[in-house]
Amino acid sequence: MKNYAIVLAAGQGTRMHVDSAKCAQLILKKPMVQYVLDTIDNTSFYSIYLVVDHKSADVFKNIISAPNINYVIQEKVQGTANAISYVIPQLDDFKGYTLILPGDVPLINKSELQDFINYHLTQDADISLLTTIMKTPSKYGRVLRNAGDFVKIKEYNEASEDELLIHEINTGIYLINNDVLLKLFKENPDILQLPALLELAKNQHFKISTYTSKHEEYYYDVNDFYTLSQVENILKISTNRKHLLNGVNIISPETVTISSEVTIEPGVIIYPNTFLTGNTKISAGAQIGPDSELHNAIIKENACIRHSLITNSSVGKNTTIGPFAHLRDNTIIGDNCRIGNYVEIKNSFIDNETKIAHLTYIGDTTCGKNVNWGCGSVTVNYDGKNKNRTEIGDNVFIGCNTNLIAPIKVGKNAFIAAGSTITDDVPSEAFSIARERQVTKEDYAKKYLKK
Repeated sequence: MKNYAIVLAAGQGTRMHVDSAKCAQLILKKPMVQYVLDTIDNTSFYSIYLVVDHKSADVFKNIISAPNINYVIQEKVQGTANAISYVIPQLDDFKGYTLILPGDVPLINKSELQDFINYHLTQDADISLLTTIMKTPSKYGRVLRNAGDFVKIKEYNEASEDELLIHEINTGIYLINNDVLLKLFKENPDILQLPALLELAKNQHFKISTYTSKHEEYYYDVNDFYTLSQVENILKISTNRKHLLNGVNIISPETVTISSEVTIEPGVIIYPNTFLTGNTKISAGAQIGPDSELHNAIIKENACIRHSLITNSSVGKNTTIGPFAHLRDNTIIGDNCRIGNYVEIKNSFIDNETKIAHLTYIGDTTCGKNVNWGCGSVTVNYDGKNKNRTEIGDNVFIGCNTNLIAPIKVGKNAFIAAGSTITDDVPSEAFSIARERQVTKEDYAKKYLKK
């Protein structure tokens, strides 16, 4: 027996006024369809198919992190049943069931989805439809019943005025036994919409059951940026509440955005206007913000991040970052360091006790312990073609306005004089100075002051 899952993501962002796939739009820096894929338990399904249009196939492959996804291209986007028809040739087992989901319902709940599957199995149904009651059903398809029994789905643009008063809507989530699905498509290969397929199944006396959710918000489909902002706000409130109840002190939570993957230990303080996403992990005692962004960042115990941006990098224990610092591209900062204002560090390792107080760029560098970087220092790592590395030993003093022309090595306990441009390796214990001699001409200033 094989169970399959099909996620429909071929729609374009027409109502969003963007020339790209709707389901690829980001919510808290995560593709909308990724939320749907994350609800599907890989262990329960033999194959998961993502139906996309030919223009967006490469986009989805680049942004989706879910493993074992089979991409199916819908050559001409013309309906949900038509999308399924492109998957049908790959379904080779008449036993089991197929779960069908739209890719634009990012709030879908994993637990409720499993309840829906269990309900289908206990009802011994051929087809199950997941519905919900919406206070403002808007343009959703309405579920028509007769004495409580399912009759059909009426699309919004085909519904009468009385039918539009119905609040039970079709979420677009179906569970269909494989033998029924394959039979219906074999007999009706040109059918375009899944509601029409249900009507055919009803006429053939297949058993159709409905599972009605009590949580309408799980099934908001995102068709414009207004709805996307509503969905994002629901996710934000829910996630912040979880952390607040778990011992994280979020100051002004209405201004703080935390994506669902972020891990925060109790005892952390998050200050206003802070944005945390991806696989960010923050340890106890850390203080984050205000006005900071962390994306895939690891922050160790008692670190302090203020007014700064950190991406794909880590910060050690008792280290202070900012204000106005930028760490990116696999930067690792050790314990008890100070990274001050207007410092940018890229793809570098900075060992414990090092101080980089202000106005410094460090790129592609390995820096030892207890190094002092003077204001305005720069590792000159790019020669126009290649990125080159700088290696600095322990206990080095780097004077202000120093340029280190990579590739270069500075030995431990070396001292570099302020204003130097260093092009050759500096041995351990050496004092290096590389600048023109000062020339002072007595009384020359008088001429210029008079002018």
